[in-house]
Amino acid sequence: MTPPTMNAYYSAEMNEIVVPAGYLQPPGFDPKGLDAINYGAVGVSIGHEISHGVDDEGAKFAADGTLQNWWTDADYKNFEARTACTTKQYDNYFVEPGLHLQGKLVTGEALGDLGGVNLSYRAYQRSREGKGPEPTIDGFTPDQQFFLAEAQWRGAIVRAEALRTAVSADPHPPGRFRVLGPLSNMPEFEKAFNCKPGDPMVRAETERCAVW
Repeated sequence: MTPPTMNAYYSAEMNEIVVPAGYLQPPGFDPKGLDAINYGAVGVSIGHEISHGVDDEGAKFAADGTLQNWWTDADYKNFEARTACTTKQYDNYFVEPGLHLQGKLVTGEALGDLGGVNLSYRAYQRSREGKGPEPTIDGFTPDQQFFLAEAQWRGAIVRAEALRTAVSADPHPPGRFRVLGPLSNMPEFEKAFNCKPGDPMVRAETERCAVW
């Protein structure tokens, strides 16, 4: 990717994460902005790419980039069992009546989203140790600001025709499901917004997906 590219990636062969300069600008990152918003936006993307190093793709490459499965058989079986939850979750998301996502197609990227938001949230909490909480702004607490930043970062306007095409070919879930999917698995999100059992963003504990 070129420096102004608005994207990021993980390279298994190089065992590296690349975040071009184009990504490090508002709304993804603002050097004068609040930590909650920076961690909620570009921080989630960085966590997403880190997660790819320890998913079914990263399992195939050793630390030096050589093609080698470095997981034990037990590790891989446990990973597959946990990812089945994510596959099932995304199979039940519909872009329009009668047209749902293909869980197996998007599982890898959905896992990156789930891992990314969890990693970034933990990193944000660690960053505030010894500093105290950031301010509440417009009635939104720091934790709420973090999750709102993640939602705004993934926001997009997409035509229905493009969504139909994406469902059949794109391994990335549509933007709104990159918000609804991972956040509905996080107790921290439920606590931040005082969600109750039965609310749309609350998954039953037995249906909650967690991999790492």
